Amino acid sequence: MFAGFQCFVVVASAFVGFGLQSSAGEDKTTKVEGAFVIPKEVSSFEGRLVEIRLYKHDPRIAGKAAELIEKVEIKDFAHVEGKETKKEFTIGSKGKLEPKMGYYVTFFILEKERRTHIGECEHRPKDLCKVLTNGEPNKIGLKVREVK
Repeated sequence: MFAGFQCFVVVASAFVGFGLQSSAGEDKTTKVEGAFVIPKEVSSFEGRLVEIRLYKHDPRIAGKAAELIEKVEIKDFAHVEGKETKKEFTIGSKGKLEPKMGYYVTFFILEKERRTHIGECEHRPKDLCKVLTNGEPNKIGLKVREVK
């Protein structure tokens, strides 16, 4: 009986240890780190507004609008054709991560109210830039192109 109890304690300890180990390294915030690159082939511009947004949505409920977690703006932004422009950013540091929710980032460069450029995630080109849950990354790269 004592040997059976020891075995139970070892197995129970292993499960507790596994649980602590797997959650200890996970970030519990909605923090997303990234960088965007404007290729040297993109035409020059100045005085633009860079707008990066992080949204949360419930993938289990169809038709429910996404909720804005945070918006980052970079004002009076410029790019020179012939030279690659790269800038790092962080968004969502203060939000609490909810594992059952879906998260995505949007990136636009605006001239007044008009979107002139869009950023596409390297890990999901031509698709929604999903992040944080369901195996999606918390570190992203965005390639910027002109809106057509």
